[in-house]
Amino acid sequence: MYRTLLFCLLTASLSAQTDTLYNLPGATVTGFRDEAPSYRVGASVSTLGTRDLELIPTGDLLPAMNRLPGVRFEQRAPGSYRISVRGSTLRSPFGVRNIKIYWNGIPFTEPGGDTNLNFLDVTNVDRVELIRGPAGSVYGAGTAGTLLLSTDTLAGVGEGYAEGGSYGFFRAGTQVQGRAGNGSYQVRLAHQQTDGYREHSALRRQTAQVSTRWKAGHERTLSLHALYSRLGYDLPGGLNAEQYATDRRQARPGSVATNASINYDNLLLGITQDWARGRWSNQTTVYGTGFYFDHPFNFDYKREANLGTGGRTAFDYTVPLAGSVLKVSVGAEAQLQYRMANNFGNADGAPGELNFSDEITSRQQLLFGQATWDLGAWRFAAGASLSGLSYYVDRTYDAAAAPATTRSNIATVLAPRASILRDFGGYSVYASVSSGFSPPTLDEFRTNEGSLNTGLAPERGVNYEVGTKGSRGALSYELALFYLRLNNAISTYSDARGTQLFRNAGSTDQRGAELAVTYQPASWLEVYGSYTWHDFAYDRYDRDGEDYSGNRLPGTAPHVVNLEATLRSGAGWYATVTENYTDAIPLNDPNTVYGEAYHLVRARAGWRGAWGRTTVDLFVGGSNLLDETMSFGNDLNPQFGGRYYQPAPGRTGFFGVRVGG
Repeated sequence: MYRTLLFCLLTASLSAQTDTLYNLPGATVTGFRDEAPSYRVGASVSTLGTRDLELIPTGDLLPAMNRLPGVRFEQRAPGSYRISVRGSTLRSPFGVRNIKIYWNGIPFTEPGGDTNLNFLDVTNVDRVELIRGPAGSVYGAGTAGTLLLSTDTLAGVGEGYAEGGSYGFFRAGTQVQGRAGNGSYQVRLAHQQTDGYREHSALRRQTAQVSTRWKAGHERTLSLHALYSRLGYDLPGGLNAEQYATDRRQARPGSVATNASINYDNLLLGITQDWARGRWSNQTTVYGTGFYFDHPFNFDYKREANLGTGGRTAFDYTVPLAGSVLKVSVGAEAQLQYRMANNFGNADGAPGELNFSDEITSRQQLLFGQATWDLGAWRFAAGASLSGLSYYVDRTYDAAAAPATTRSNIATVLAPRASILRDFGGYSVYASVSSGFSPPTLDEFRTNEGSLNTGLAPERGVNYEVGTKGSRGALSYELALFYLRLNNAISTYSDARGTQLFRNAGSTDQRGAELAVTYQPASWLEVYGSYTWHDFAYDRYDRDGEDYSGNRLPGTAPHVVNLEATLRSGAGWYATVTENYTDAIPLNDPNTVYGEAYHLVRARAGWRGAWGRTTVDLFVGGSNLLDETMSFGNDLNPQFGGRYYQPAPGRTGFFGVRVGG
């Protein structure tokens, strides 16, 4: 380990961009209704810009997000993503849960708590802002964090790009924009495909985004975002230890014959009003969405049609108080979703006999309020929210029983938060306490084999955190220490068929330290590093006569180190080297099976400069340059076949060109 870490510290990477690779305390953040430098916000908040997201061109957020402390972005198969923030993988066998996600202010997370992050291409994101820890006082459910994704619809230039690489990887896209009257518009098109490293792991995705912004009077601006996504990818499935050692590129037996795969068509429309008059301002967003979902898996076949709508509004009032400034924010959010879901048998990759058919209505409501008081060098913030969630399932057909209806009302939850920060001029120290909650998601309440898990209780927890962040000369840093006590923690496991199920796993103790540092001694050299220590364990957990109290939580690495070095030349040449060390990860409750520790080294080199009026970026690079064996997205607690492993590719290469004007 240490030889590789030293290698990355001494290796320079070159990038022609002028912005920093990782936006530390100087970056402006907006997460808690702020427009303030990060070091003036009493919370763990990290931001990523366009150059960070494009640094290693994999067509997803994985490399950039994994540089952040406290984060593990996983890819079980091309297009199948999971995000773990402070251990949230425990209840996410697939998809993104326990993290609230917004795209351009539009609630991207469904009212039931699941998020289809794979609807987005990197092209659809210019900026990432991640709040680590509960943010329920403003955003509602989620004990892990909140992810704010945004597109800049006014800045930038038109461009086109094409990239290729190992295992049939290819992506291409274009961005065009202009002005019309008192507004602007932008169109982004992207195509991505790969044959995949493993058998039966191909992906195809197309996205089309149209964004506009225009003045609707002196005090009002309107923005519209439309996103269409067409996505299809194969699911090779998990391997057991013997299969993993014998042939890591094989698919799980049966996955090919049953055409296990995910297929989506999704449309999202959202419009936002920004209004300001005197001391008042308001931002209101309304949206509508719909998708068609076709999912053959190894034993069954699922087809769903979904319609959703909702909105969010927040009013801010700023007033002088005691020689300083008080800002009060109040707002509301509501979401409604209707889903028609049919489950069939899988007849060699086609729908067989109908097993059951459901009509599902999900409703989520949120009221929140917050006050922030800037009193010289001190900053005080306090807020709270009230949140409610309900499911109504009308089972119109059941091959094994009589049709029935089921209603689940999650009790309204109060989630308070308070923080205090002291600014010492360029750096700060803060402390915060926040209450978090996370009710069962729709896919946890209604599982694939047809059961309705009405006994599953919401997670509740309290997070205590202290930290410091700031900059001095060439050095910028942020450090957070936290303790999260979680009750009724939801854990995943699989039955004898391999169907993912869920249960409450008692209480957990989650302690951690998260550090990020950037050092830039000269304009041509920049070094970045982050370190995560997570000591996550069950406090009290008894299951089937076995006591797992004190065992480590599955899915969380105790230690993660990221290192990055950057070199630039005045002639436009650049190169980049990044290192990610991830410690061994427990994969089951007894802690008898672990995913291997690994070093993941990536690099990129190229030239960026002007060619007449055109900007050109030519590059080549590679990933997993040490050819490490790893499973980058393990399955947790499988009860049949020991299928823990989702193998990641060995050494790969990529190349590409980006042209702007």
